Amino acid sequence: MITGRIGGYARSFTKCADHPAIWNAYLVIARRLLLLTYSPRADVDLEEYQDWLGQVDNPFFNGLPTVKRYANFRIAAPVQDDEDFTQFDLLEIEGDGGPDSIFGDEMIAEFARDRVRMWGINPDPHAPDQIVNYRVSRCEPVAVPER
Repeated sequence: MITGRIGGYARSFTKCADHPAIWNAYLVIARRLLLLTYSPRADVDLEEYQDWLGQVDNPFFNGLPTVKRYANFRIAAPVQDDEDFTQFDLLEIEGDGGPDSIFGDEMIAEFARDRVRMWGINPDPHAPDQIVNYRVSRCEPVAVPER
């Protein structure tokens, strides 16, 4: 269960890891997980941005047939050093389509361009390098204890 807070997530994960069926489900999820990291522009009203995440962004992605689960997070406080991002999203892909089932979709691409226009550090969605606006990583389990 993702609670929206990193500490809550860790506690929920620990409880779930004690149950083999839930643990196996976690491993399946981890094979189809994308991590999106980003920061909104410095002049963005963060309360307005977080409202937009809850009212527009999250329902949009969770309403897509290619998305099994999508959640938005913010870094509440760095534990060691400052991160180079303030927000991150976890996107679980539905089925075996892989990242192309998400990023090959024109409706998602248009949504991403609108997001960049409204909230991106560089609001030009056609700039050749969008890394200043967001990064996307496909995650996979590396070292996972057997349960």
